[in-house]
Amino acid sequence: MKILVIGAGGFIGRHVCDALAAAGHEAANARLRPVTDWERPEAWQPLLAGVQGVVYAAGCLRDHADGLTDLLDLLHHRAPVALADACEAAGMRRFVHVSALCGGVSAYARSKHAGEIALAGRACIVRPSLVVGTGGVSSRMLDLLARLPWLPLPAEVARCRVQPIRVEDLAAGIVAALASPQPPASWTAVGPEAAPVAEWIARRRAARGLKPALHIELPRALTLMSARLGDLVPLGPWCSTALELLAHDSAEPQTVSPLGRPLRDAMEGAWA
Repeated sequence: MKILVIGAGGFIGRHVCDALAAAGHEAANARLRPVTDWERPEAWQPLLAGVQGVVYAAGCLRDHADGLTDLLDLLHHRAPVALADACEAAGMRRFVHVSALCGGVSAYARSKHAGEIALAGRACIVRPSLVVGTGGVSSRMLDLLARLPWLPLPAEVARCRVQPIRVEDLAAGIVAALASPQPPASWTAVGPEAAPVAEWIARRRAARGLKPALHIELPRALTLMSARLGDLVPLGPWCSTALELLAHDSAEPQTVSPLGRPLRDAMEGAWA
């Protein structure tokens, strides 16, 4: 099959393209410009010629970029709905939408939930927890923290329970869902075990053969200041949205994956 991958240049999208190739499929990496056209179904139609399925894996953390505002709702809600409309008009039924397992009332969480509601019954909705693997910004940051002799973490981050899934398993599961005659309506894509972020960092440190780090809880004022600085200087994933998301657990009971096999432990493989 030839599959259109939206967000093919991102962390998850690149691995989906690799998984498609490994399964004997072809990934189409077409770009639609400008991004303001993404909410128009007719703008997507030319990209659907000759493809048999779509993976929508585009997304971001911040609500503005390059002069655009309300970017989160556009990327996570209005654009995938417009693409689904175009797919249905073309008679295409294979559609996987990558959302996120998140809570809270941030603009990010609201946009993700809005997209899921609008696409219910129209796409296979994949909701991953923390995704770890080579090229992942979040897992690279955690891997870096695991090397430090002292661990400065906000209280919310240290306590937040996440259930990491290997990006290779996530990508392979997405491809399996695409190829299935009856793809699941949704997949809560979580790994075998949930634990607080601080514990995952400690495990990664132990895997490197290092002694336990000294845990330092950052004061609330310093935490807020650093998150706001991340809003102004977007050098990494840390920002006010990330802080709000990490105030809520990202873990649920593990469900059967489209792969039909147990998923690998998050510690099996590189994080950076």
